[in-house]
Amino acid sequence: MNEAQWQMSIEGGLDAHFFQPDGSSRPGTDWSVGMQRGDSIYQVMVRSYLSEDANRATRNDSDYQGRVVLEYLDGLLSQGWTPDQFSDLTVVIPNRPGNPAGGVEKSWWQFW
Repeated sequence: MNEAQWQMSIEGGLDAHFFQPDGSSRPGTDWSVGMQRGDSIYQVMVRSYLSEDANRATRNDSDYQGRVVLEYLDGLLSQGWTPDQFSDLTVVIPNRPGNPAGGVEKSWWQFW
């Protein structure tokens, strides 16, 4: 029997600082993701944090960050998770491919 594929979309995101278990706070984003398969519609929240070595290009690319969140959910679905299972969903956003940490970033100035 062929089941319908999941359709997912980013509905919104909220950037904030979130308390950590050690009492500190860390910047991150709470993403609201709409998920649908057949007639079943779900809304899930995923918290993302940037990797400790995140470069400027990764920090400034919210489209990339949203894609990583969707890929994270797709991976969970392929492992048998379903959106009606309550769980804290958290993912760490790595640097964009082709732009590694410590890589050369363009300066905002240049010589003429």
